[in-house]
Amino acid sequence: MSLALLAFAPLIFSAFIASPLMPNNPVIIRRSAKFFGVLIFAYSILFLYFFKPEYSGYQFLQSFQLPFLSAFESGCAFGLDGVSLVLVLLTNFIFLLALIASKGAVNKKHKLYYSMFFILQTAVLGVFSAKDLLLFFVFWELELIPMYILISVFGSGKKEYSAMKFLLYTFFGSLFILGAIIALVYFYSIGSGVVTFDIEQLASVKSFEYPLWAEILMFFGFFVGFAVKLPVFPLHTWLPDAHVDAPTPVSMLLAGVLLKMGAYGLIKFNLSFFPDWFDLCSSLIIILGVVNVLYAAFIAFAQTDLKKLVAYSSISHMGLVLIGLGALTIVSMSGAVFQLVAHGLVSAALFMLVGIIYKRTKTREIADLGGISQKMPVASSFALLFVLTTLGVPLLSGFVAELLVFLGAMSSDLGVFIKVFLIVGLFGMILTAGYFLVAYKKVFWGNLLPKYLHINDLTAHELLVLMCLAVSVIFFGVFPNTLLGIFEGTLDGILKLI
Repeated sequence: MSLALLAFAPLIFSAFIASPLMPNNPVIIRRSAKFFGVLIFAYSILFLYFFKPEYSGYQFLQSFQLPFLSAFESGCAFGLDGVSLVLVLLTNFIFLLALIASKGAVNKKHKLYYSMFFILQTAVLGVFSAKDLLLFFVFWELELIPMYILISVFGSGKKEYSAMKFLLYTFFGSLFILGAIIALVYFYSIGSGVVTFDIEQLASVKSFEYPLWAEILMFFGFFVGFAVKLPVFPLHTWLPDAHVDAPTPVSMLLAGVLLKMGAYGLIKFNLSFFPDWFDLCSSLIIILGVVNVLYAAFIAFAQTDLKKLVAYSSISHMGLVLIGLGALTIVSMSGAVFQLVAHGLVSAALFMLVGIIYKRTKTREIADLGGISQKMPVASSFALLFVLTTLGVPLLSGFVAELLVFLGAMSSDLGVFIKVFLIVGLFGMILTAGYFLVAYKKVFWGNLLPKYLHINDLTAHELLVLMCLAVSVIFFGVFPNTLLGIFEGTLDGILKLI
């Protein structure tokens, strides 16, 4: 099995779709894209089958030289640990479902749309599987181009403004990451006499210390860059605009996959490279997480647009990831990674449902909707399931994630003040129940407006997407150990660095 093939296969498919070999027929292009998506997801399942969860280090190692990297004494190196494997599987699963959901969501420039789609998939897979810092950064930056095009060309509303805002915010964060990478490699080379971009080597050798001021700058350089992508308040304002103006499948990817890149960076770099600083700043990280939970939940209450409500809910739930990581216990960190998967599934489903409603009613305004469960009983049933998952109802994936995060945080050796702050953060979960249940009632129940008498329930491809996501959130809610067992060994190895 080849990790490089997994990472670059979407790029090859992108080139094939954009080439003259692919007929300029929307149906052929769409079906070919879905076939390629199935192949990529099926291939990634093989890595899960051969993965050894008891081993905390990288597996499936592969490296070779590329000219533009070798000039910087860097290589094209790939590897997967438990956390990155879970995120690779989530990525390919959500991308496949988003490809299926693209039917009817795009009505122009099909070659451009699907080719950008696969370039974006290569970028995300590269971020999660790169074992070389410079290669990681190349993939991190590559993600900007296709996402900008997908929003600005195929979006709606203020699509150019939202795409540019996304680009500028992410590029701003990338400058901090690049500065931290250069500084880390430089000071490592001074202390060890070796110039390397290898992530495992940079994280494992502790035979020398960086200057204090350099450690502070590098730690916060990485943190700011990844906080933009997560996103963390007050660096979050790009996300609601991007969600509102992006087409439905792109919103599924943005919430379901791309936000996880920020959390992955915090685990892989901030926690692995600077464990002592992460420990020292743990209270600050938890406070930022609680602020994320509460602030975004309060803002969500004021939203009248369904898509913005789900977007702010995503920001709120990413605060749980910060809390879990900041608590620095195996239980809380397992909850944080579990939350990445649980949120990826449920957010993709909720944005899919919002897109389905908008396609039929031509509005996302909650006040303009009502009673549509009479015409869309299957869609309303799915919506209730995913709302309950978001609220953390037992036997669904959201419950497992939230329970692990708060149990792990409360059982840590944090001070009384932080634990009181955590209890306040629990109020955010109550707020989540408030704004989602109120919105659900207003949208699906009440009197059906006459202008919606003609709308229909789910089509076959919409039902397939929502069914896959529904089975996933139920399965991981009932059998959480099937997921926890993959990455707990990796997290345990990282915690031993502290």
